[in-house]
Amino acid sequence: LAFSEPPSGQASWVSDPANPVPFTAQTTSGVPSTFMVEDQRFAQERPDVRTFQTPPLQADLTVAGAMKIGLWVSTTGTDADWVVKVIDVFPGDAPEPMANYQMLVRSEVMRGKFRNSFETPQPFTPGHATRVAFNAQDVLHTFQKGHRIMVQVQSSWFPLIDRNPQTFVNIYTAAASDFKSATQTLFLGGATASRIDLPVLR
Repeated sequence: LAFSEPPSGQASWVSDPANPVPFTAQTTSGVPSTFMVEDQRFAQERPDVRTFQTPPLQADLTVAGAMKIGLWVSTTGTDADWVVKVIDVFPGDAPEPMANYQMLVRSEVMRGKFRNSFETPQPFTPGHATRVAFNAQDVLHTFQKGHRIMVQVQSSWFPLIDRNPQTFVNIYTAAASDFKSATQTLFLGGATASRIDLPVLR
């Protein structure tokens, strides 16, 4: 989450299944065709979304291929979703309406119980630092000089991804009492530094 040495410490937020992070700011009963180009500032404003960004780039940076995501996390629950969004932030002096526009480049989610195997789900041990690794889809994108690279991390993305009870149960037969708030923690430095490997085209 930084080009040089990662920051120290950790970032935490409360994920509430009764108030999930929406995938769009629109009021809709379906999936609007424009959600992939929707300005992501609506998500950044939420307390259950953690945002990291670089300073303005000093030169164009082209990424090509699969982004490798390696998070170190913990949860007070026994299951959790981990959503990562890579965003191109336009400069403030860009022509309107593109000034400060947050363009979604790639996004991916890992349902935590499947972090080691899709065939054999495993619960989290509450409060225990755990590695969750997965790939985002291939990309070919140039972050232009003066733009910023932003990463948003969250634990819900509704209704594009169904709500996780944050309890290790079969979601499709879960009772209302299984849906519980949980504190999610993202570790940032040291041996448990979360990171995204960008395949840079030189």
